[in-house]
Amino acid sequence: MFSSFVGPFLSTLHIKLITLDLLAYLDRSNIGNAKIAGLDKDLNLSSSQYQWLLTIFYISYILFEWFALMWKIVPPHIWAAFCVLGWGLTATLQSTANSFSGMMAARFFLGFFEAGYGPGIPFLLSFFYLRHEIGFRSGIFLSAAPLATCFAGALAYGITSDSNPPIANWRLLFLVEGLPTIVAAGAVWFLMPDSPEKASFLTEDEKRVARARALRQVGAEEGHRVGHINFKDIGAALLDVKVHPILP
Repeated sequence: MFSSFVGPFLSTLHIKLITLDLLAYLDRSNIGNAKIAGLDKDLNLSSSQYQWLLTIFYISYILFEWFALMWKIVPPHIWAAFCVLGWGLTATLQSTANSFSGMMAARFFLGFFEAGYGPGIPFLLSFFYLRHEIGFRSGIFLSAAPLATCFAGALAYGITSDSNPPIANWRLLFLVEGLPTIVAAGAVWFLMPDSPEKASFLTEDEKRVARARALRQVGAEEGHRVGHINFKDIGAALLDVKVHPILP
């Protein structure tokens, strides 16, 4: 009972989330391989300008990380699809950049859209797992980062190894690695569950168990967890010293 997503190391939900996180890390990190493929030369980038292309992503990611609250307002499958489509389009459109400013804008919006996705995943997992179970499952989700680095270089080499490409190799790299994310956005819309009750990979018995576990954890039906924000809870979190990385 309930073994399809509590027992195994990888469940259907985990595979979906890891795939999306894998695409996210590829799209945010392929600028390094694009530089090797001639990005800096074609756009006449100085060393400091290239460093700004790396930095601007994290500036927007930090500034808009509060977008994770949208997971509580908009049904998860809709918000996740919006974020995935947004960063997929942005990642792909990097291939059209013709200047430093154009690439800076693309990198900024890449961080903007990714900030609304990743930080909300623990909230989605909380619909399926109890508090003491979420840490390990979040670790599985985050394992996509080192997994992406395992083959990102080889993938980039395969894409950019053509000595006579129809377009610049770095532009081709952004296209080939960005387009699958756009396709994935459509899959997210139809396949990502808003709650265990809407998860197609669970049996009816497992859904009943999931509902009972949710009642045990939050003391109410799942419906109240999407559709509104409790600002009192936000204030309590901001005042909680445990969530602040720097303490006196």
